[in-house]
Amino acid sequence: MENITLEKVDMIRERTGVSYEKAKEALEKSEGDVLEALIYIEKAEGTQNNENEAFEDDSKTPISIEELKAWFKQTIEKGNVTRIKIKKDDTELIDIPVNAGIAAGVVAIIIPPILAAGVIAAIATQITIEITKEDGSVEVINKYVSEVASNVKNAASDFADIIKSKVSEIKHDYESNKKDSDSNQKVYPGSETVYSYTVNFDEEKENSEN
Repeated sequence: MENITLEKVDMIRERTGVSYEKAKEALEKSEGDVLEALIYIEKAEGTQNNENEAFEDDSKTPISIEELKAWFKQTIEKGNVTRIKIKKDDTELIDIPVNAGIAAGVVAIIIPPILAAGVIAAIATQITIEITKEDGSVEVINKYVSEVASNVKNAASDFADIIKSKVSEIKHDYESNKKDSDSNQKVYPGSETVYSYTVNFDEEKENSEN
């Protein structure tokens, strides 16, 4: 293993912009080889960027509080996070230092202010998450959060099932009534018997919500 010198650390920092700690860690992983250390940092940053891009690509899709809690916990447990700041519009909801060893405790502190900001609504609320890394860099992520996002979807599905059921009942009643009236009804060639029915969607929606 080659010696890890301050000169090598400075060289890594100048080329990548990472902290002294990250530069030293990369050199240790690469047994003191500067080129291998640069490749190590490049791969590490590429993996992190891909994860953040995946999260941001889905930023327009509302997520529930439980999904947000799981993401916070996973992010904190990975380490490399020293502070989390959350804003709604221009209002700062929380600004808290982070310790990877107490991820669950940090999440428990983060969530209540978000709930208090009014995300428990059918319309998703946008929040801005600022994550400060160990090297001092800050990542800004916008998310749309709604506690009832999944509940709204389930309610819509339940409502659709109710409508399908109602239509089936009406169809069954129509066929039964048709059989009963066939013996007394004269049908002429080319003639048609037209039936119509109306489903009160507002009434069914109210029943499904109750």
